[in-house]
Amino acid sequence: MKQPFKLFAAYLLLSMLAGCQLIESKKTTPAPVEENALDKSRQLAAKGRYGEAISLLDRASTNRNLSTAYSKELESFRTQQKTLEEELNDQLLISNTSALKNQLPILTKLSQASPDKPHYATLLQETRETLLSMQKSLSECAWRHFKRNNALSKDCLTLALSLKQDKADQNLMEHLLKEQIQYKKEVAKKEQTNREQKWKKRIDKNLTEAQRLVESGQLKEARRALKRVLKESPKNETAKKLLADVNRTLKKYIENLLLAGDRLYRDGEIESAKATWRAALTLDPTDLRAREKIQRAQRVLDNLENLRKTNEDDIKKP
Repeated sequence: MKQPFKLFAAYLLLSMLAGCQLIESKKTTPAPVEENALDKSRQLAAKGRYGEAISLLDRASTNRNLSTAYSKELESFRTQQKTLEEELNDQLLISNTSALKNQLPILTKLSQASPDKPHYATLLQETRETLLSMQKSLSECAWRHFKRNNALSKDCLTLALSLKQDKADQNLMEHLLKEQIQYKKEVAKKEQTNREQKWKKRIDKNLTEAQRLVESGQLKEARRALKRVLKESPKNETAKKLLADVNRTLKKYIENLLLAGDRLYRDGEIESAKATWRAALTLDPTDLRAREKIQRAQRVLDNLENLRKTNEDDIKKP
């Protein structure tokens, strides 16, 4: 009997030890943390979900001992969360104050229309007192945000000054308006610079393309490209010089084609002469000489065709 008892006791002891180890392992096993916690938290923060982002990084920094890398991001998120909370609360303040201010004319008319009902006058007075306290909050809002959010600060000031004229608030408003004007000037200057850079890039691209066309002998296409450049940049000396060179070269080509066409015409090769003159006209559609020569060649060809038909008819006659 002692032997089985000893075995049972040993089994019980082993079971207890295993249970303790299991409990200990449960205590020390960290909660699962989502992979790429930093990227995920940034995505959440970008959507304004700072609470979730902070909670995620808190768990990640604890479980992975990455406090150095994550603590900076945590601090940044908490700062952004605080800033956003302040801005949203102040926007709510503006909304509530505007709504309450809009009630003043109605309450004034009610108290005047029904002087026998004193609760209207009481409500009017309470509303004015509430707006006065809100004016102080709006002024604080303006001074709190004027360095980081010009638009929100100006909205708070505009409403605060509509409730009560304050010299300090007026000075701040003037400062904000000057800042706004300066900001608009800077934005306009930056946009102008961007437009000029895009314009220069486009001109350079078209000029490079024109030079490539010249080098490859595509003079007609090069002339069109250079004209586009000069349309946008009439004072572009490089384009002017290149276009002058292209026109001189084209003029030589045209003269040679006209002369070649004349030789062919004299040799009786009317069709070839016409094709040669047409090539010259293609290079310069305004060349009247080429156009007149083509018309002359066409008249000759028409006469020859009529003569051929007449001869055929004479042959067919009995």
